[in-house]
Amino acid sequence: MGSELAGKVVLVTGATGFIGRHLVARLLAAGASVKVVVREARVRDAARLWQSVNLSQVVADLMDRDLPNHVCDQVDTVFHLAGYAHAEDANDPRAANVHWRITVEATRSLLAQAAHSGVRRFVFVSSVKAMGEGGDMALDESSPAAPETAYGKAKRAAEKLVLAAGLAHGMHVCVLRLPLVYGPGGKGNLSRMISAIDRGRFPPIPDTGNRRSMVHVDDVAQALLLAAEKPEADGQTYIVTDRQAYSTRQIYERCREVLGKPVARWSVPPSVLQLAAKSGDIFFWLTGRHFFLDSERLGKLTGSAWYSSDKISRDLGFKPRWDLEHALPEMVTEYRKVRES
Repeated sequence: MGSELAGKVVLVTGATGFIGRHLVARLLAAGASVKVVVREARVRDAARLWQSVNLSQVVADLMDRDLPNHVCDQVDTVFHLAGYAHAEDANDPRAANVHWRITVEATRSLLAQAAHSGVRRFVFVSSVKAMGEGGDMALDESSPAAPETAYGKAKRAAEKLVLAAGLAHGMHVCVLRLPLVYGPGGKGNLSRMISAIDRGRFPPIPDTGNRRSMVHVDDVAQALLLAAEKPEADGQTYIVTDRQAYSTRQIYERCREVLGKPVARWSVPPSVLQLAAKSGDIFFWLTGRHFFLDSERLGKLTGSAWYSSDKISRDLGFKPRWDLEHALPEMVTEYRKVRES
């Protein structure tokens, strides 16, 4: 079955990022003409990534208040992926301003340009952080959205702008909320965990029975295309996961297996981890620099952030093709290539 986007002009922000690279590849394979928005400093990176007659660059900085008037000219669909990469800032006031400018104000400007140019479809990549920090119960799209961090608050504000623009301009809009995204070439927490385990710098943490949701980058690209192409997605917000729930201990043990290391049969007592985390809190208070562990990081290691993606499966036919069990070997292979290069 052909893609609805074949032959259409599609604009992608954040195209040189982890998700963006995979999405652009899928769009080009589907026969779309792709325009990527890149900052001046990333023009060469984009040229190295893609050498296709169906791809062009728009040089613009989304941090600027005034985007070029032509940015959405002749564009049928916008995939807005760009954002401030540093999500783990809690409520750092220095980062909050950057989050607001690039996530909220840039989205506002891009929506205005899209409406002016008659863009038909606008898909926005948000985060489960727009809902809050998660917990022991699985959250879904009907759960109250109560973001706690500057990053989450900015994402939630941008979501509202997108949905309102859809109503105001008759534009097909959709919001996708993502948890941690994994896959080869990623640079997030899971990739750092693989490196730390390989170097013997990640202790065998206890199994707290926590549950955490994740999703493979290829499945994110699939969900993005469905969000743009399926009429049922118009005006909707969807959580996207691989439909699994992982404990940190399970992830730790699987990483060791794939790395060829024996699985540890012991674990660091919770009391020792809590003491180390409190020491990290004090260290940060005294120096302004992060220790290898603090209360926030310990909470992410041992706490739950669990979400349901039943709605997107039911509405759009989304079927994740990957889970962590099958993705880790490829991720470890990629990690070793980078380490040895």
